[in-house]
Amino acid sequence: MYNFEDIMSKLDDIEAKVDTLIEQKEFTPEYSYSNYTTHYNKIGDETRRAEVLQRGDGVWCVEKFINDERMEIMPLPGKSEHYAEDAAENFVTLN
Repeated sequence: MYNFEDIMSKLDDIEAKVDTLIEQKEFTPEYSYSNYTTHYNKIGDETRRAEVLQRGDGVWCVEKFINDERMEIMPLPGKSEHYAEDAAENFVTLN
């Protein structure tokens, strides 16, 4: 039979393992990416950048940055490289 301290110790161990798994999920990319082109534009005090990427499974993506802070990686399943290039250009030129 377990006493209270044993149970709390086991819960602490489980919590540490869960934290480790969450960190690995957050920092381990699910896909590899190849960078194809980069689009830049400065709008007032804001600098926008969009990277056109191809994911390891062949899906085209646009990685969006504002002032060097990543906003998102937008996957475009079923779309072409040309479509991704247009999406990147639209992001950097929007006012």
